[in-house]
Amino acid sequence: MSNKPPVRLKRVLGFAPAYGAAVGLVVSGTAMFSVGNVAGTTGYATCISALIALVPMMMTAFAFGELSAMLPGGGMISDYTLPALGRFWATFALLSGYLILIAADGGTQLVMGGLSLESLCGVPQWVVTALLFGIVIVINIVNVDFYGKIEAIVTIAMMLVFTALSIAGNLHIGESFGATPVNQLTGFLPEGGWGTVLNATGTAIWFFIGFEFACPMAEENKKPYKNIPYALIIGLITIYLIDSLFAVAAVRYTDVEVLRTSAIPQTMAAHAMMGNIGYIAMTVLTILASFTTANAYLASLPRMLYGLARERLVPSFFGKINRRFRTPVYGVIFTAGMILITIVYITFNGADASVVQGLINTASITWMVSYAIAMIDVLVLRKKYPDFPRLWKAPCAKVTMSIGLLGVVYAIYTLRDYWFQASLCMAAIALYCLIWGKFKKIDLWHATKIRDTVSDIRERSEYLPVWDEAVDQWCKEHETLA
Repeated sequence: MSNKPPVRLKRVLGFAPAYGAAVGLVVSGTAMFSVGNVAGTTGYATCISALIALVPMMMTAFAFGELSAMLPGGGMISDYTLPALGRFWATFALLSGYLILIAADGGTQLVMGGLSLESLCGVPQWVVTALLFGIVIVINIVNVDFYGKIEAIVTIAMMLVFTALSIAGNLHIGESFGATPVNQLTGFLPEGGWGTVLNATGTAIWFFIGFEFACPMAEENKKPYKNIPYALIIGLITIYLIDSLFAVAAVRYTDVEVLRTSAIPQTMAAHAMMGNIGYIAMTVLTILASFTTANAYLASLPRMLYGLARERLVPSFFGKINRRFRTPVYGVIFTAGMILITIVYITFNGADASVVQGLINTASITWMVSYAIAMIDVLVLRKKYPDFPRLWKAPCAKVTMSIGLLGVVYAIYTLRDYWFQASLCMAAIALYCLIWGKFKKIDLWHATKIRDTVSDIRERSEYLPVWDEAVDQWCKEHETLA
């Protein structure tokens, strides 16, 4: 029997890395693709489609804020769902929402970065993609602290560049460089009116993709109960404002057909509004976006799988931490493999707009199902454990969670052309859960006690001031209910 102390994840991250993770995916290649694509469909009314999409996303941010403050574990959605709905839904929510998301979107991001540089200077897409892919793998295997610093710095730089391009486009600065407005006389509503605007809501959801990816790093955050909720909320507002500004400028200067059909509409728009300066800036931004997105995926999914492995809901090797680097190496390797499959698929299918759109809309549906489960978790846990320490609480939970659930249902409805593909993916995940549960003789429908989730979080992470004391006090007062 080994006498070695358990290897725990280090608490080294603050607000900046949490904010970086929250906006690191929404300022991504496919998110910017969606902004350009929706702008080509809804024109100047893109801000309305995005605002409607923001409502359920903000309610979801409230849910994840409360849940991460309540149970600051790396397993994220699985940690929250285990004591609320049981093992089946915990496993289904994580794998359906995030495994499929990363499988569909991970490689897309890196391919778009490669395509952007190839269009600028002719370097083959696969060379750039392979180089970025290799760098993020090394970063995430070697040291998460380095990841946090890199993510925060690069994300802030990206936000500044994207904001600068958006403002410059709205101030007509590019016209001094030869930019010519092409849609300045176009009305606010697009062809099809409000129906077109409302039907774009599901695609506009992708503007905010992955804002909750700050949550799986709760075990490495110094104050997750404070840093993560505010990082989620501020991140969503930031992205809405900047994306809306960019969409207006993109529509003013870019042929809407180009926005609808290009695989890199954000680059085409930047070129149209700011000439070569905008073209180069957006190319660099897209490459950096590919880098930060892959970084976020390779940092987050392994930690989610790590949490599931502790519950025996996925193979045990996902629960092993490298003693030298203190990172979940097997999870990183698995995630990299999923991303590699997507890279190969997209590359061999021409990497055009329809391929990208199909992948992200399918993933968006399964991803929103996991959001719905998170909001249900909040309501269930409030009823089962009303006085459990919540160092941050969702305001008016019954109302906000209900609004969020209705919003998610509507957004999924607008993506009805992709229901079949999404249903197949979720059916495969559900089948895995049932087979694995039977093979391991696990009662999938039993909700674990919240005390067990707390103990597991404590075992795999370092001491967390305030939260540990509050939970200790609660456990003493609720010996039979915990």
